[in-house]
Amino acid sequence: MKQLLAIFHFDVKRNIKNYMGVYMIIMPVVILLVLKSFLPSVENFDRVVAIVSEGENAVDTAMIEHFQEQADVKIYPSIERMEQELRGTGTAEGLYWDPVEGQYVSVLERSEEGNSLFSFAAQIIRQRYHQLNYPDAPKVVTFTSAVPEEISDRSKISPVATMGGSIFLVYMTIISAFIIGLGIVNDKEEGTDRAIRVSPVSKFDYILGKSIQPLLVIAIFTIISLAVLGLLEVNIFQVYLAVLVSFPITLLFGLVIGALGKNETEAMGFGKVLSTIVMLAILGGTLLPDSWQWIVWWIPFYWMYDILEEIIIQVGSWGSLAWKSVLLLGITALYFILLRKRISKGLS
Repeated sequence: MKQLLAIFHFDVKRNIKNYMGVYMIIMPVVILLVLKSFLPSVENFDRVVAIVSEGENAVDTAMIEHFQEQADVKIYPSIERMEQELRGTGTAEGLYWDPVEGQYVSVLERSEEGNSLFSFAAQIIRQRYHQLNYPDAPKVVTFTSAVPEEISDRSKISPVATMGGSIFLVYMTIISAFIIGLGIVNDKEEGTDRAIRVSPVSKFDYILGKSIQPLLVIAIFTIISLAVLGLLEVNIFQVYLAVLVSFPITLLFGLVIGALGKNETEAMGFGKVLSTIVMLAILGGTLLPDSWQWIVWWIPFYWMYDILEEIIIQVGSWGSLAWKSVLLLGITALYFILLRKRISKGLS
């Protein structure tokens, strides 16, 4: 155990000093923030109405309360202040009372002069007038908030979060593999691998020690990504189980990079080539119709993506997750067997 922790501690210190190690930790944060910016929120769908509430142009209090039920209302003391806030935004409407004409005036930013279309504010005012003056009139249009039966089984989670969350965790698998691979290559360049060969540390212990840091990285970023993307309602245990089952892919990927690369530049080159395979798996899982997805079944990352997507959209049964996990591990084991000699030669 002390030997494993010593390898882990050595790797952490080296990655902190190495700009590439820091880069691989910072980039996932940046990607998460970008994904977060694309997530829809309630505010994205709210109408914003800037209303004058003071002086002779003040909108009636009852009307303001009616607007607050259907829009995001911003209150301003005068027309000048309201127009100043609206200037150049193009995302809000203004509303004030014209005492001379005895009517409400709706201000639309960036609208063509003479625009005859009813603004959102005008529609609400007409609706309110109709309700107050003709309370017993039959409804002309009836709206329902019910979900149509044909799409009732769809996830309520944003597609940006479901697809983005799955892709991000697959991406973290690649990052973790790079940490392993570059760590091995750096050991070669610095001669640390020769020192380890004459020490009591076995090759198995060496690989195990190299796996601690990337496993912690992917474990930490898993919960961070679920929190940032608003996915904490999913089965977190299943997500971590899927990540753990997928870790042999990370290890295989990392060992191949470490075995093939003679220096950091070569390792990065091999890693980019292998990353292309990952992209094929993701594209296959997202773009190909179900009848053609067999084309990418041979790629373990496809099954990882598929498992994670099922968990995140909350449609995967334990049986489905089990057989797909077994298949993933079987394919990964097959690649380990096929590449065993090449990996062993590259590490010796």
